[in-house]
Amino acid sequence: MFENFSFTSYFIDKNIWEYLKKEIIPYNNILIIVGEKSFDSIKDKILPMLSDKEYSLEKYHGECSYENIEEILNNTLNKKFDLVLGIGGGKAIDTAKIAAFKLGIEIFSIPTIASTYSAASALSVVYNNDGSFKEFFNFPAPPKKTFIDLETIKSAPAKYIWAGMGDTLAKFYEVRMKYEYVSEKNNGTMSYPNSLGKEISHLCGSVILENGVSAYFSKDINDEFKKVVLSIVVNTGMVSNLVDDFLNGAIAHSVFYGLTLLPSLEKEHLHGEVVAFGILVQLILEGKKEEYIQLLPFYKKLAFPTKLSEVVKKEEFEEMEDKILWAILAGPDIIDMEFNINKENLKETLFAL
Repeated sequence: MFENFSFTSYFIDKNIWEYLKKEIIPYNNILIIVGEKSFDSIKDKILPMLSDKEYSLEKYHGECSYENIEEILNNTLNKKFDLVLGIGGGKAIDTAKIAAFKLGIEIFSIPTIASTYSAASALSVVYNNDGSFKEFFNFPAPPKKTFIDLETIKSAPAKYIWAGMGDTLAKFYEVRMKYEYVSEKNNGTMSYPNSLGKEISHLCGSVILENGVSAYFSKDINDEFKKVVLSIVVNTGMVSNLVDDFLNGAIAHSVFYGLTLLPSLEKEHLHGEVVAFGILVQLILEGKKEEYIQLLPFYKKLAFPTKLSEVVKKEEFEEMEDKILWAILAGPDIIDMEFNINKENLKETLFAL
């Protein structure tokens, strides 16, 4: 059976800009899509190398939504581009990926924070303008090239790599859960890409658990920091690109997407932070209490949330309790899964933590 996979060519260094300058030489008309604040941290590096090129600079306005993407495309309707540069965090790069796809041109990604694997994945997460989850948008291939500047990542607020570690850790637990489920249904038969993705996903767990504390607290760009950044951006992106859509997420992410119905969630918390809490919910529902207990010391060292009350206000949750529980259960990561999860045991687990 035919298979074809594309992987991002990534560049990583303490100063990546000379590599980027060489790689954009063939391109002359560039659409740059950036975050509200992220571009300020690197514009002095980017703009000089564009002096002999035509370019347009567009901001994504805080959400990867179809409305914001259409606004960007309408703003540049009469211009012809041959490359998109997606610069910023996950939502900015997700926006840029969809814009590049609609324009039919290549994209280079430049993450300014290490909070998600968007820069190296063939997937965008689309939200409504109110911040609630809408759907996934899949691509035939990830960004052609990804440029990871360690100085930029290190100078960003530490909360972003902190959240990125939570998101990356989830990839191991979620892929494992789904892989075991699908393998059992298929009598142990799995495609090679799924098996390869599952094996690589182990690094999403081990690299974070072994290096995360040092990477987070170190003042310098040490080897542990580089490993963690690569695990967040590249390793997790590769797993995402290899495994079937069904294996790409499970309960941990469904908890996050369901909780986005609360307007305060993404104003007060980061994606990976909430997903880290979702891992604990998933482990309890899987009956893996021992693993849950083993994770708690690591969570304590990094101050990851271990209780629902650390993520949402109880009164806000109770006002929308039924909708949130159904949104978690109907999330794209678990809705098609025959697993013993229902409103009752989900609510019990959420409040027990």
